[in-house]
Amino acid sequence: MRCVMVILSVCLLLAGLPVGALAGTPHWTHSAPSDITDLSLTPDGSYVLTGGDRLCFLAGNGTPLWQEWTAGLTACSADGRLIAGVSGPSLTLFTRDAAVIWRQDPPSAPVALALSPDGKQVVVADRIGEVHFYDADGSLRATADTRGDPEDGIEARSDIHAIALSGKGEYVAVISSRGLFYYTGTGRKLWALEGGVEGGTAVVVSGAGSEIAAVSNADIRLLNRAGDLLWTHRYPRPVTALAIAQDGSRVLAGSQDNTLTCFDRAGEPLWTFTTGGWIRDIALSKDGSRVLAGSMDRQAYLLDGAGNLLDTYTLSGWVNHVALTADGTAGVAASPHEVIGISTATTVPPPPALETMTPAAPAPGTATSTPPALETMTPATPTPGAATPAAPTPLPEEGPGLPLFLVGLLGCSVAVGAGYLHMQRRQAPPLLEEEEEEAPAEVSPEVVEAPPAPWQASLEQGQTREAARILSREMTALIKGRTGARILCAADALDACPGQRQDLAGFFEDANRLAYASAHPTREEIEALAAVYLRLAEDIQ
Repeated sequence: MRCVMVILSVCLLLAGLPVGALAGTPHWTHSAPSDITDLSLTPDGSYVLTGGDRLCFLAGNGTPLWQEWTAGLTACSADGRLIAGVSGPSLTLFTRDAAVIWRQDPPSAPVALALSPDGKQVVVADRIGEVHFYDADGSLRATADTRGDPEDGIEARSDIHAIALSGKGEYVAVISSRGLFYYTGTGRKLWALEGGVEGGTAVVVSGAGSEIAAVSNADIRLLNRAGDLLWTHRYPRPVTALAIAQDGSRVLAGSQDNTLTCFDRAGEPLWTFTTGGWIRDIALSKDGSRVLAGSMDRQAYLLDGAGNLLDTYTLSGWVNHVALTADGTAGVAASPHEVIGISTATTVPPPPALETMTPAAPAPGTATSTPPALETMTPATPTPGAATPAAPTPLPEEGPGLPLFLVGLLGCSVAVGAGYLHMQRRQAPPLLEEEEEEAPAEVSPEVVEAPPAPWQASLEQGQTREAARILSREMTALIKGRTGARILCAADALDACPGQRQDLAGFFEDANRLAYASAHPTREEIEALAAVYLRLAEDIQ
């Protein structure tokens, strides 16, 4: 009986789901050897780069090319020829074959990174608030300071959260806790907007550098190249993701209220799409025809330029990173331990649903559209180098479609369930009264030992540097899990826990020093760091 009820429940659930609610099939899947901290996709889709304890370089079809080095922050040139990575206090430039070209150590540990598409400029921000501009040969061209001057009565602190470059690297935008800063690609300061955007968390720049969108808590601002404010929009909840079209005509923002909103150049909302969790990342094709969004509900959402849902993809965890090719025909999405490849070339808007199905009322400001349907055929993986297929012929307006298929599936399942129930009734012997009254003997509960701390194995093996790295990662994961904040660097962790900010700053500084010190740290130093971790773990809520 239970089996039949499960079958019927599942079928009813399938029939009641909105068309298109079932997840699509990825073209490929790659399991990462460590937590994924960053994701890049070359504009032509030839290469995929992930950051973490292992820097992973994949071909566009998901084939691993190499897994070397360590880099929490990563960036890739447009042709995949050069790769920039940050690990601890060091900034490194690699070749496509994982060979080190040069390594530099900024005055303080880097917290944000950007690489120009041509690979000729590397821009990195450190934890004390300075921005360093490097040439391709590793020479330092300029350093900019986003901190205030103590002599002017301004707090000399600036927690930088993001760096964004224009299409050719001519302009660089930096967002920090003190405001928004705009530079040329060579490091010359153009302007700074320090009033009203304190606590900035995200920034994006259009291809020509003519439009700059910045986020400060729940506010979105669009400015022009001269620093003039074009419009401001306030969200009811903090904004967690941001993207801008190459021509600056559209700005997309995701929020903790689970909504993805598209604004036009004048700041008017064009459409809104609602997911089942906070929006973690957004990618937009060059022409704006495809949008890919990652959410905390473990879904990657593929939409067209009008906000219509084309497909969804389920991953193993929060979808923290997404990326699209320039033409929007392919994309990638990543959870902490998994990367999937997505093809959008053959995805078309679905046929209309049956008239008996009443669509849910759209949220205020949401563009109405035909509900999307599940694709009944999985598109074939395109051959590398093959031309982009022509747009498929529109589906007929009338026909059985997916709803009828679900109705048939429901009917068949009911018949199977009924037959199974009839068979079970004929074969099952009557239950004896003694068996009904017989209670299972009490079993003494087993003593379950608590698993060892994640860093303990490395410590016992004398790998004290690795133990320090594990402690740092565990603290980041702890803060993510308890606060739900987007943690890309230590500064994000400090912002997520203002009550423990000073203690956390000391913890991360000590962990970083021990993990990357020239001499191996002692066991006592690691145990002291672990004690601080355990104490903070009790305080962080």
